[in-house]
Amino acid sequence: MSNLKPIIVYIIDRHPLEVSETGPFFRWLNFDNDFKRELEDLIGPYDPDKLSVLIDEKPAGSRWRTLLDQLLREQVELVITHLAPLSPAQRQQLIGVCAQVGAQLITPSDAGRNRENGKEK
Repeated sequence: MSNLKPIIVYIIDRHPLEVSETGPFFRWLNFDNDFKRELEDLIGPYDPDKLSVLIDEKPAGSRWRTLLDQLLREQVELVITHLAPLSPAQRQQLIGVCAQVGAQLITPSDAGRNRENGKEK
């Protein structure tokens, strides 16, 4: 999957600890509603033509490997994901690889921290 865009949203559909009767605890983007507005709240204005969404059913799926491959090829500028569903090793790997290649990592907990009035600092 080499046709990914430079902005990647990585989502794990079901956290391993979720019970199917309780619903998704780590749903942080709502694709059924106003996805674009929610994403703009996280990262600021963006070009939808530069966006790819990768969804794995569980952690460390095939899309995870695709994300890492694209990062290591320096094809990615921005990764948006929720770190909670990732294993501790995946979190450290993602943080390290993003730092190594210069990609910005945005999570719901730090979204907007590096922006000032809708612009990056």
